[in-house]
Amino acid sequence: MIRARRRLSPAAVRGGIVTFLLMLLTAMELYPIFSIVSNSFKRLPDFFRSPIELPRRLYFGNYIVAFDKLHYFRSLLNTSIILVFSMLVLIVAGSMAAFIIARRPGKWSHLVYLFFVFGIVLPTFTMLVPQIKLIGDLGLKNNYISLILLYGAMGMPMSLFLYTGFFGSIPRELEEAAKMDGSGLFQTYFRIFMPLAAATTTTLVMLQSIGIWNDFVLPDLIMTQPEYKTLMPALNGFYGRMLGQGTRWDYIYAAIVLCILPMIFIFFFGQQISNTRRSRRSD
Repeated sequence: MIRARRRLSPAAVRGGIVTFLLMLLTAMELYPIFSIVSNSFKRLPDFFRSPIELPRRLYFGNYIVAFDKLHYFRSLLNTSIILVFSMLVLIVAGSMAAFIIARRPGKWSHLVYLFFVFGIVLPTFTMLVPQIKLIGDLGLKNNYISLILLYGAMGMPMSLFLYTGFFGSIPRELEEAAKMDGSGLFQTYFRIFMPLAAATTTTLVMLQSIGIWNDFVLPDLIMTQPEYKTLMPALNGFYGRMLGQGTRWDYIYAAIVLCILPMIFIFFFGQQISNTRRSRRSD
C-alpha cells in the first residue's frame, strides 16, 4: 500500500521559514543576555575553562566586589534622580502642551507641533557640541539640573507626538460633558484626559527611560566629578580598572547585570500596567 505524501502548501513553507528566522533572531538576542548572567555567577577559572556552559555552583562573590568597586548605590541613586525628574518634565510639560495643541488649536498650533516633532528625526549627536557648550556657559556641570533639562528637551518631541495623537482622538462630547459639569480647562485635563492617557504615559516612560538609563555620552561629559557619576560612566570606569587587573571578566559581568537589572524591572512593571489597563478597558 502506497502512502500518499502530503504536499506542503506555499503558505505553510513561508510560515515555516518565517518561524525559523524569528527563532534564530530570538536566539541571537537572548544568547548574550544568557552568557552575561551565567558567567556573572562563575569564578574566574570556571569562566576561562568553559564560558558557554551553566555554572556548576552559583557564586555571589562577584556581585559583592562589583557592588563595592562600582560604587553602585551612589551611581544608582544619581541615575534614578535624573531619570525620575526627566520623566516628570516630559509627562507634565509634554501632556500640557499636547492638550492645548490638540483641544485648543490656535493659528500657530500646527506649525509649533511640526517644529517640535521634527526633533524626532534630528540626529542626537548633531546637538551634542552646542549642548555641552551651553551647559558649560551656564555653569551647570556636575549638576542634576543640567541632565534633567537636556533629557527633557530631547524627549519632548516624542512626548508631544504621543500625547497629541491620543488627545486628538478623544471625542469632543466627553469634553463638553465635563464642561457642563462645571470642570474648567485644567480640571478637564487633569481629571479626565490624563487618566485616559495612562497607557500613553506608560509607553512614553518605557521608550524614554531606556535611553536615559543607558546614556553614556552626556553624563560622561557633564558629570565629571565621581560623586555625580551615573551608572553607565561608572560601569565604563569599572571596566577600565578591571582590565588593569588581568581582565576580571567575572566582576565585569556581575557589574553589567547590576546595571541592567533595574531597567528590566521597569520594563516588566510598565508592561504589567499596560496589560492591566487593557484588560480593564475590555471589561
